[in-house]
Amino acid sequence: MTLFSRVGTFLDGLTGSADLGEPEKTAVVAAQVTTILRHLPIMAVSGMIIAAITAFVARDQANFATFAIWFGGFVCLETTMLALWWKNRNRSPETPEETSRAVRRTVFYAAAIGLFWGSLAALLIPYVGPENTIFAAALLTSAILVTAFSLMALLPAVLVFVLISGSLATASALFHPHAEDWPPIVGLIATYMLFIPWLGISYGRAFLQHLKTDIENRENAQVIGYLLDEYEETVSEWIWETDLAGRTARMSSRLSTKLGTAGGKAGQAPFIDLLSHVVRTDDPGLAEVRAALEGSRPFTGIECQLESGEADQYWRISGRPVRDKAGVSAGFVGTVRDITAEKEAKNQIIQLAHRDTLTGLFNRASFTERLENAVRGLERYGTPFTLLFLDLDKFKLVNDTYGHPVGDRLLAEVSRRIQSVVRKDDCVARLGGDEFAIILEQCNDAVFAAKLASRLISEVLEAYVIDGETLWIGISVGIALAPQHGTRPEQILRNADLALYRAKEDGRGVFRYFEAQMDFEQRERRVLEQEMHQALEDEEFRLCYQPMISAATGRICAMEALIRWDHPIRGEISPVEFISIAEQSNLIVEIGKWTLRTACQAATAWPENVCVSVNVAAPHFMRSDIVADVQAVLDETGLPARRLEIEITESLLIEDSDDVLNRLVALKKLGCVIVMDDFGTGYSSLSYLLKFPFDRLKIDRSFTRDIETGDSAKAILMAIASLGDNLGIRITAEGVEHHDQLDFLVSIGCDQLQGFYFSEPVQHEDVAAMMLRDFMGVHQVARLDDRRPQRRASAG
Repeated sequence: MTLFSRVGTFLDGLTGSADLGEPEKTAVVAAQVTTILRHLPIMAVSGMIIAAITAFVARDQANFATFAIWFGGFVCLETTMLALWWKNRNRSPETPEETSRAVRRTVFYAAAIGLFWGSLAALLIPYVGPENTIFAAALLTSAILVTAFSLMALLPAVLVFVLISGSLATASALFHPHAEDWPPIVGLIATYMLFIPWLGISYGRAFLQHLKTDIENRENAQVIGYLLDEYEETVSEWIWETDLAGRTARMSSRLSTKLGTAGGKAGQAPFIDLLSHVVRTDDPGLAEVRAALEGSRPFTGIECQLESGEADQYWRISGRPVRDKAGVSAGFVGTVRDITAEKEAKNQIIQLAHRDTLTGLFNRASFTERLENAVRGLERYGTPFTLLFLDLDKFKLVNDTYGHPVGDRLLAEVSRRIQSVVRKDDCVARLGGDEFAIILEQCNDAVFAAKLASRLISEVLEAYVIDGETLWIGISVGIALAPQHGTRPEQILRNADLALYRAKEDGRGVFRYFEAQMDFEQRERRVLEQEMHQALEDEEFRLCYQPMISAATGRICAMEALIRWDHPIRGEISPVEFISIAEQSNLIVEIGKWTLRTACQAATAWPENVCVSVNVAAPHFMRSDIVADVQAVLDETGLPARRLEIEITESLLIEDSDDVLNRLVALKKLGCVIVMDDFGTGYSSLSYLLKFPFDRLKIDRSFTRDIETGDSAKAILMAIASLGDNLGIRITAEGVEHHDQLDFLVSIGCDQLQGFYFSEPVQHEDVAAMMLRDFMGVHQVARLDDRRPQRRASAG
């Protein structure tokens, strides 16, 4: 980068033009140069006048010959510049190269003129007597200020001029024979050298801002002009005019075509008669136009609907009376505008504002408005109504399995089925996701609501065929009757939601009415949730441990950690009561981390061959970085990863199988043992065995309990044991309570056994005493060991 370019960049930063693009900067500089060119004649003529006056004053001076040479050079310079101005007066630089060349010429001119005026001070001031000092200073000041202000548009030029002229003038004053009398002059020159650059920078910024505004205005004018041109071509507004009698005097050709009067068919027909041929006779807008014309009143924006066998069409008609020069009414002039597209757009906006775009049902905002209207009707007139909350069962599984496009089409079909069941005037809304709501206005009949809910459930339960796939989902319904179950919108909403919650708890695919007990249970859940926060801080939770017995040795091979809550007032609270509440909030993550840390810390005191098994709840697994949580606990406690068994349920895999499987793989890489808990109770257990190599399957206690009641449970257990044997997956049977159950489970090859037959969950301090105990007896183990080879031989 050249020195000239670097200086230019620095000056651009001072004036604020550094952030402009190259085209904008070129336009700005061209405008600055053009401004100086406009001022050049004034600057040159005034300069030569001042030079002539100065020559007259200096005619008797000893150095007049030198001054004459200066005067001749100055006149030549100004004459040359005037010639250049005349040549370029009607054009301005356009390209960056032309602009750069013009800037350099202007700066060189500023340097030359500055040199001339500065040298004039050197020629004049030393030879001026005290009586002419003020006059000489005034001449020089006038010349320099005129030139400086003329160059003000271009900051580099004015700075160069000020620097050269000011420096020479200062030197001339300092070396004057009577220099002691010139300090005021030197001060003025110094002030000039500071003030003019500051003024140049300010002027440059103001000039730039003005130019930016001017450019923006021109661009806006171009856009407006373009839009106006487009409007002229596409406008749907037509002019009409009538005489004093209301007869059509003139109309746009396009309006004439619309009215069917093209080719002069209108004659002297009244304008209102022509309108009545195309506008619906019962349209109130037509009557308004007729009344305004008859009463000579101006009217604006009267909308009329046209008689049309096709889609609805609308016109907007405006008019005002006109008067002649004497002020006498002379008829009407007005416009007709086709607003069909505008109406359609407005209706579409209303549709988007009040309807769900996917299903066409009312959206949440419209539902809220309808519910508030229903409550107002209840308050004012005692009009009852019923609110149904609906939630689809297993929709998330379908959506995740087949993708969102299939899920969207399924929602649309469900919406169609719901609408086919309800009455025409009932409000059906999609609140979001797979949640729906129905307001049955002027009805709070519990029997009618029950029948409707049953029909909804059976209708939604029918199979769906989408993209060749046959899908099944269900629906749960919660019912709240007004005023029995509430008289305020939020109260009715909450109670219907509580009823829906109960329907889901009771197995899904059913409907439930709101009951007062539900409200009490909901309040109880909220209280427990609040108390759980405090319980974590006050260390009210504790872990018990239930042994898992090796079928081969009869000794403990693992301990399952089971959480308990010792409430200071309620006493011991079962996990059945509080875990589900914790899962509905983020508390489950904190409780899960505490359980992992406490269990692993306890296991460090056990023998090396004894593992600790921890159940990880699905919400904890998904909402937290479970891999990082486990890694942090193992690092903190020092427990080897191989001694930590992570138990998960099949329901977790349904949530987001790919994400879950990735996390399970990461946990297994850490060295942890991965156990599928409650095996056989989920939706697709076998498919998950193919996707992920579980280390152990834990047979649900329900199968163990049914061993003594029938052969079906035994057959299922034998199949699971055989499956585990063939896949190399160890089997744990839980819920062992009787000797016969133990005998059968060992005989089919279960590796681990767990249940009250061996021990109930015990406190941490009681675990050590159990470690050396033989839970099955040496002879029992030997007898059962003899049976296992026979079972495997028969299985083979």
